[in-house]
Amino acid sequence: MAPTPEKENPAAARRRAVGQVAWGVAAVAAVFVVAVGTLLFADRLAARRADPLNAPALTELRERFAETPGDDAVRENLRQLDLVARRAVFSSLWRRRSGAALLAGGVAVLVAAASVATACRRQLPVVAQCPGADREDEWDAAALARRIVFAATLLGLAAAATLALVHPRPHDVAVESWAESLVPESPRSATPAASVPGSSPAIVPTAESATPHWPGFRGPGGNGVADANTRPPTDWDGTTGKGILWKTPVPKPGYNSPAVAGNLVFLSGADEKTREVYCFDAETGRLLWSRPVAGVPASPPEVPQVTADTGFAAPSMATDGKGAFAIFANGDVAAFELDGRPRWARNLGLPENHYGHSSSLLAWNDFLLIQYDEGARPRLLALKTADGETAWEVVRETEISWASPILVRQGTADMLILNASPAVAAYLARTGTELWRSECMSGEVGSSAVFADGRVFAANAYAALVCLDADSGAELWRTDEVALPDVASLAAAAGLVFLAASDGTVTCVHADTGKPAWEHAFDSGFYSSPVVADGKVYLIDKEGVAHILAAAAEFSELAVCPLGEGVVTTPAFVGGRIYIRGGAHLYGVGAAGP
Repeated sequence: MAPTPEKENPAAARRRAVGQVAWGVAAVAAVFVVAVGTLLFADRLAARRADPLNAPALTELRERFAETPGDDAVRENLRQLDLVARRAVFSSLWRRRSGAALLAGGVAVLVAAASVATACRRQLPVVAQCPGADREDEWDAAALARRIVFAATLLGLAAAATLALVHPRPHDVAVESWAESLVPESPRSATPAASVPGSSPAIVPTAESATPHWPGFRGPGGNGVADANTRPPTDWDGTTGKGILWKTPVPKPGYNSPAVAGNLVFLSGADEKTREVYCFDAETGRLLWSRPVAGVPASPPEVPQVTADTGFAAPSMATDGKGAFAIFANGDVAAFELDGRPRWARNLGLPENHYGHSSSLLAWNDFLLIQYDEGARPRLLALKTADGETAWEVVRETEISWASPILVRQGTADMLILNASPAVAAYLARTGTELWRSECMSGEVGSSAVFADGRVFAANAYAALVCLDADSGAELWRTDEVALPDVASLAAAAGLVFLAASDGTVTCVHADTGKPAWEHAFDSGFYSSPVVADGKVYLIDKEGVAHILAAAAEFSELAVCPLGEGVVTTPAFVGGRIYIRGGAHLYGVGAAGP
């Protein structure tokens, strides 16, 4: 008698059918992964070969600009070509990120489908129900669950590996191991400066404040609002000398903005080999002292990578009225007494930054606050102004940022607000404790946030303008229907927010809703940030022409004042004066006398 063929268990038949489908899905996913991986690899090779930031035309313009720094035509051509190169890099980064997400998704489907297919491959020949069959089904279910967990683990590893391949950091190990050995230099001043009591008032923008100086980038708190008693001039012409109190050459180039303490104006300058700090007399423009920043402990021998529109001295200095502080593209930080005596210097580690470090400093009480969002280890630091020792440090989950921190007082707390991708975040100034984090930003962030009426406003080109509650970080509104800034920071006053873009578009929106109030296109673009002073908005375009606008919901240009020299920095407003750094000179604008 012929043997009776075994019957296929219905459950096994179902498993076999599911397995066949899973193998088909796995095959399609494998083709997809190979295709996306090939495209990513090809894009990466093309990016390496093209290298837009070091294109021959751009390199030639940089060399010409180094030979003739006063040639405005070369400067403008260099800026425009550099902007095109940066946008090309940004576009390439976006393609890589999108490709990485697609590749990770494809790997996930491939691993999951292959795991299911493998689990379903075994068929169980069963003639009749046997004791313990239920337990065998339980064992099969448990085995399948283990395979699913294993597949999920492989998915996580594959995604991490994919992102690591798409965003390599070839210098991470070297930078990290070198940074661990950094030790701040001991104070070099023979007479230590008096420390600022922790209970002293913070430099924050309030209607009642009467700050006697401009402590750093964008003034008190870095917020772009001048003191309520400031009455800046509205009529000058640098080409004829009208309204120009003085004009002084700055020894070395730098895109940092003036900081003012009493009768002293501070700037920094640098090139590939040297770094310097300058102090000018606010009354006469005379250079009072110049100090090199050299011999800094653990300062790297490598020349940092920078672009033409960033340079080696982009961050603005800060002053607390007792000292002056500077940071440079190679991570050197230095402190000086007001009379020029060195106080201390240290290095934070060579920043991994493809354009060059540009985040400006903030001086608050007895701390020097530094946003150091570089590629290897982005972080926020507070250094003690007396000796440079680290008071606290917070490692941040963020991409490289070129924006600067702002300092605001909300209730009884002094907070730092930082703009970066992917998040705008708030920290306690005293401890560095993160108060809130809103993942609302993207792209290569260069525009700093602004604070007004209990709200934080932040924006970036190719992203959006967002309004956040300063207490909680909750998003109140967002819009991407206005011209967004890529370099210039925001200003806010009188229930309005002002934005200036590098293509020359200036926009005013209502702070409550984000709805546009007006938009105006100027002939030249803006890298300089708008400043609100005496009920007006002061804007200086890249040609050095100041546009003085009414801080109102209707567009009104009150005055146009040419400087006769290109400007990419933000002016300082003190009393009845404006201090402007041009391409080669520092200007005092206003009337003589106090």
